[in-house]
Amino acid sequence: MIRHIFCDLDGTLYNDGISDEDVKAIEEIEKEGVIFHVATGRVFKQACDMISNKIKLNGYFICENGSFIFDKDENLIFKEPIDDYLVRKIINRFESNLAHIYLKYNGEIVLSGGEDVFSHYTKDYILDEEIFKKENFDNLVGNVGIVSDNMDELKRLEYYYKSEFGEVCDIYLSGPYTLNIVPNHVSKRHGIEHICKKYNVSLEEVATMGDSPNDICMLKNIKYSFAMNKSNEEVKESASYVVNSVKDGIEMIKKINRTK
Repeated sequence: MIRHIFCDLDGTLYNDGISDEDVKAIEEIEKEGVIFHVATGRVFKQACDMISNKIKLNGYFICENGSFIFDKDENLIFKEPIDDYLVRKIINRFESNLAHIYLKYNGEIVLSGGEDVFSHYTKDYILDEEIFKKENFDNLVGNVGIVSDNMDELKRLEYYYKSEFGEVCDIYLSGPYTLNIVPNHVSKRHGIEHICKKYNVSLEEVATMGDSPNDICMLKNIKYSFAMNKSNEEVKESASYVVNSVKDGIEMIKKINRTK
């Protein structure tokens, strides 16, 4: 039986807002005892703002691609930030006239530039080039990212950072404008596994939903994983099922649970 759902936000549950159909489906599945969680690359305050008017979450928030986990009462219960020394090295190696580096730092998104492009993702950010000169970040950086509207440049930087840091970091495109760099022991899947231990449940009792490359880790080799139909082929191939919406995924979960 599926007891927990872990769902991505951008492009999965959140598409210029959350649909009433998805909200109703979540409320109905929760009444059947299934716990609904969010797993997102967003910082915590953004994740809260995106769902607060529509959904009262009864599960956990896995934020910044697994670097921080909060409970429904907004308590931080887990953190695995990037080591300050590694953050400094990643910043020092950045060279591009077509892209800008950013940090998810102390619950905020801090840009070095590129706000015109980043506005496609969110307008909730701080522009502060001085932060990137710091030596000490107090171990509060969850993700390092790169933003550009030039996909060729993002792919070049992806290749470069993989060649330089691939042994200690996972580097992947997380959307059409952004490249993410996180420690290779941090991911949405690791966050899910941490929560499963708290509930003493196995991954066989979990369903996951996502649409982007940073969701592959929580879709691949999960028995009940759902990719959105608009996802790219790599994402869809990593999932067990392909659906049009969260509502459609939940309807399938209900049917699966009825057969158990």
